[in-house]
Amino acid sequence: MILETKNKTIKLVLKTRKIVDITNTLKNKNFEDAYFKALQDNDLNALSKIIYTLAEDNEGKHSFNSSEEVYEFLDDYRKEKGKSYEDIFKELTEVINEEGFFIKKRSKKELAEMISNPLSGTNMNELIQKSAEKAISRIAEEQFQGFKV
Repeated sequence: MILETKNKTIKLVLKTRKIVDITNTLKNKNFEDAYFKALQDNDLNALSKIIYTLAEDNEGKHSFNSSEEVYEFLDDYRKEKGKSYEDIFKELTEVINEEGFFIKKRSKKELAEMISNPLSGTNMNELIQKSAEKAISRIAEEQFQGFKV
């Protein structure tokens, strides 16, 4: 994916090493969960970290020296292309999916559903486990309330 402004052209290069770096930077165990949480939250800090990590110049070298440069680039890109942060996230999501860096490749329809689903960035197994633990605690509490020593 190439992002271009009057002042700068960057190429977002997806590699396993970079995906792992992003996952660690976003403090998550799973790239897909971290990415979709950032997308759902419209987390501009996460977007800048993702772009910072993926961006290379034409010679394959790192494109930015600081997050401030990424923010300035994003401001220029949005202004020049008439795009929102949401647009940038969606385009990046399509590229990441196409390159196979999510848990599985999805059709455009499946991807659109994930983008619009507010729970897509949440680990559903973790959510189910926490709900089950609360329910079991509630049942146990009710049982013990009727038990007299």
